[in-house]
Amino acid sequence: MKPIATVINNNQPGWTNIIEIEPNVTLSVGTRLYLADPVVPLGSPLGGGFLGGIGYAPDGPYALIFAPKAEGEKMNLLYKIRDLYTSDGTNSDVDGFANSELINDDNHPAAQYCRSLRIGGVDDWSLPSRDELAMGERNLGPNRKNTPEPFRAGGVEAFEECWYWSSTERASNSSYAWVVDFDGGGQGTTNKSYYCGVRAVRRLKL
Repeated sequence: MKPIATVINNNQPGWTNIIEIEPNVTLSVGTRLYLADPVVPLGSPLGGGFLGGIGYAPDGPYALIFAPKAEGEKMNLLYKIRDLYTSDGTNSDVDGFANSELINDDNHPAAQYCRSLRIGGVDDWSLPSRDELAMGERNLGPNRKNTPEPFRAGGVEAFEECWYWSSTERASNSSYAWVVDFDGGGQGTTNKSYYCGVRAVRRLKL
């Protein structure tokens, strides 16, 4: 992500403020200033899919991209087939790719499906983490007030009004994983042997 400006001087008499900051906050010389909001609107085509939100990782901000419905969504997939009580180690609430790499095999159909995708010339798609999936529901959920038109109920990119798998395992019970309801926005956990919807995501570093 490139800065939009750099502070080259401060507290100069006669200067006009062009950026409003909180009282008693001083920006030192050399401070880089960034846009806090996406440059393109939510739901816009980007990175092989559609912008679902902006996230922040230790190495900087990223755009969370949701796959096109026709190419990167599948209904009625299991999280896991065998050995349900063996932990998968998919403990991250924030990093779906890291989780998916741990379970990219035929015993984990949901993650394997996402990792098998090649859309828009890229193949780093994954089963979203709990937080990534929740961001998608908040910004692109079919019944949300400000959801972009293509993602509203009945739209060409709309999520189904059902539960979708995240890649995040429930910490207190390894036979369960987190799911997000794209009908009402709720979150919960369910047995990995249940069938839920899947929509792949990827990150685009800003």
